[in-house]
Amino acid sequence: MTLNHLLKEFNVVIDTAKGLTELRSLILGLAVRGKLVPQDPNDEPASELLKKIETEKQRLYEEGEIRKPKKLNSVPKREMPFDIPESWEWCRLGEIYGDIGTTNPESKFSYIDVSSIDNNSYEIDYSKVENISSEDAPSRARREVKEGSVIYSTVRPYLMNVAIVKNSFEFKPIASTAFEVLNVFQGIFNRYVFRYLLSDPFLDYVNFKMVGVAYPAINKGDMQSAIISIPPTAEQDRIVQKIESLFAEVDELEAKLYQQSKLDEKLQMAVNAEVQKAPNAEASKSAWNFITSNFETLYHTPDAIDNLKKNILNEAVRGRLVPQDSNDEPVSKLLKKIEDEKQRLYDEGEIRKPKKLPPVKVDEIPFEIPESWEWTRVGDVGVTQTGTTPKTSNSEFYGDYIPFIGPGDMSADKIDYSNNGLSEKGLEVGRLIPEGSILMVCIGGSIGKCHVVDRDVSCNQQINTITPIAGVGAKYINSLFKSDYFQKSILSKSTGSATPIINRTKWGNIPFSLPPLEEQHRIVQRIETICHLRPV
Repeated sequence: MTLNHLLKEFNVVIDTAKGLTELRSLILGLAVRGKLVPQDPNDEPASELLKKIETEKQRLYEEGEIRKPKKLNSVPKREMPFDIPESWEWCRLGEIYGDIGTTNPESKFSYIDVSSIDNNSYEIDYSKVENISSEDAPSRARREVKEGSVIYSTVRPYLMNVAIVKNSFEFKPIASTAFEVLNVFQGIFNRYVFRYLLSDPFLDYVNFKMVGVAYPAINKGDMQSAIISIPPTAEQDRIVQKIESLFAEVDELEAKLYQQSKLDEKLQMAVNAEVQKAPNAEASKSAWNFITSNFETLYHTPDAIDNLKKNILNEAVRGRLVPQDSNDEPVSKLLKKIEDEKQRLYDEGEIRKPKKLPPVKVDEIPFEIPESWEWTRVGDVGVTQTGTTPKTSNSEFYGDYIPFIGPGDMSADKIDYSNNGLSEKGLEVGRLIPEGSILMVCIGGSIGKCHVVDRDVSCNQQINTITPIAGVGAKYINSLFKSDYFQKSILSKSTGSATPIINRTKWGNIPFSLPPLEEQHRIVQRIETICHLRPV
């Protein structure tokens, strides 16, 4: 499909919120490259426009309207990220706007802080603009703005807080020094510059130039040195009109998708409720059959599929996803095998002495499970460990003998084994986590993220692990770990508010709903079948 065809038919081919966001980026990308509207040979070229700006800049400086313009370097070929039409020019951002400086408020003013920008509509939210007396002015209230000024927040987390100032204030508007204020010269459309500041090329530049740890920001010099592609004045106008026309259509489609998503959500909730109301696995079978038969209709967005997966896991760990079979070996025998295997491993020096965990009390049981299941604890179904980090100052500990996993290596859907590794000597002071173990992050914003490892690894102290024994299914354990029940249990038992953490002892004591071994395999198979053979 060509880009022109996509832009013409996007209301048909794009049907997700993510797709609409990507389409807006595509439109801006085409706009700043000169590919959104045709060029007109009758337009005065941008080179002439930039000459006029230089003349105007000198006049405004001599009249005291702006500070002395800073001489900026021309843009060399190596800095140009893409080709532009012949009638366009590359220049530095600081070349096309003037700096009218700062001021100390002398009377009551309307204060625009970085949080005053609605970064969905990219407009000033006047309900968040404070009218402040000069005596109460915060030290950062210093940037003069006027109608038509483009204001750009240079500080994270407000990086995309960009707006054009309109004459809608009760008092003289003054902005925070966290904004760069762009008062563009004649011949430059402020709406074109505004859109350029929101485009991916400019965002990539800003991310590259960000400095600072606590409050990353782009400084004024780097802001002014950023490059911008400048079309002829007449083409700027055509580009802006085209962008706004297309964005209006995107907004209209987004509103329709929102309404449709609400209807879909109600239908999904009704279907999920049917599953949850079923008294047992047999009764819920017809509801699951309805879901699988109508999967594409019911679940066609990432959020809907995520909710379905949560519902599947919710049913799985409650023993309602597959029927029970009276011929399955009782869980009591499975637990005895696990206990015997732990004792054997201890006798052979493979593990530390197993700790006897207390039985699960009635008041700890969060939901009912089938009679053939048993409530036990995480530490009862395998060998648990917490990782450790060999001294980073000793380079001999690190190499490519075995992967060394940290929380950053665990994404939502996989483990990256390629980032770090230990040497054989490093493994001697680290911990071996055997293939088939489950790793779970036990600290920070990624707490609860888990995966089954498909090879021997080592890991750091921010990860708790369990190695199943006596045939217990790693995939079943992993599924239970990902369930809402278990994820909520982790957070409720963790300590620390800003940075939650759960140690191995508390983690190993969380109640665990354990089915017979044969049923574990049926549950995992059912999960993968419902999820189109993609493991949850």
